[in-house]
Amino acid sequence: MKKSAYYLILSLFFIALVGCNNQSNSKKSDQSPEEYSEDINSASPQNINVIELHDKLMSSFSEDWIERESDPELYPEYYGGSFVDNNGDFVIAVTGDVDKNREYLKDILETDNFKMEIVRYSYRQMMRVMDDIDNFLVNSNIADNHPVLERFAGAYPDVMDNRVKVLLTEINDEVVNSFKKEITNSPLIVFEQGEIPEMY
Repeated sequence: MKKSAYYLILSLFFIALVGCNNQSNSKKSDQSPEEYSEDINSASPQNINVIELHDKLMSSFSEDWIERESDPELYPEYYGGSFVDNNGDFVIAVTGDVDKNREYLKDILETDNFKMEIVRYSYRQMMRVMDDIDNFLVNSNIADNHPVLERFAGAYPDVMDNRVKVLLTEINDEVVNSFKKEITNSPLIVFEQGEIPEMY
């Protein structure tokens, strides 16, 4: 089994759009994820505006942000990620001084048509943890029957929970302890049950 095949680095915006449906306090329980995804990806003026805001924000970090999306150094320390909430509003998570960041972001986006959320960890920190995971997965010296590799189903930065989610097919002390010892013991990590995606 190829370990790198299961490494899921989901793009910032994809996570934001699809992940909103999983928010327990405001999820649309009467709508399937497919229907909700179609709603968000529709070409309504609000959705186009959100995409424009996202692109403008990311371009302020670097013009080549699409190529560098997995590079932790792309993201400023104040930035905790961004997503679209269930009301269709563009939300920017920030660390530190909210008022200062709000003014700074208003200048970048040339609008105040966005919301802000205070978080503990920056997106840069989350991406550094993702790098630790990636480095382990591509290490050819790691045996294929390693406890983590045998149960690893994916990992991604969850902007809304401000944590890195590690998906395992089975969560037990052996695999968790092995992960913490050999990959990272970061407080950003949250282990969740998951399934290995089918490769087509």
